[in-house]
Amino acid sequence: MMEKYLVVGIVFAACLALIIYTQLDSKRSEDKNLSFKDKLQKEFPNFNVIERNQNLIICRENPNQRIPDELVLIRIDPNQQKNLRNSGKLLIATYPKQPSLREIKKDATAYLN
Repeated sequence: MMEKYLVVGIVFAACLALIIYTQLDSKRSEDKNLSFKDKLQKEFPNFNVIERNQNLIICRENPNQRIPDELVLIRIDPNQQKNLRNSGKLLIATYPKQPSLREIKKDATAYLN
């Protein structure tokens, strides 16, 4: 008789675990619906992320200037390999596909400080 209750208890616990897992996963899917620009803005809250000519630019606002300081330009071009180059204070990062936030953070850390 106890074995039946044990089986029912295990099935009940498994159902609860499944419900909790699916509810937690739906919160993560909200981040999946964000555009790449919004993900960058969320990752770098101290900077402005703007889109210009199909490129993303991470900028710093200066209160004394009308034009923001452009620090990192992110270009996605499937015809090119990954390429990081400097143009003055600006890092121009070209990626063959959409990079991960971790990769951008690693590549741009020196320019965002």
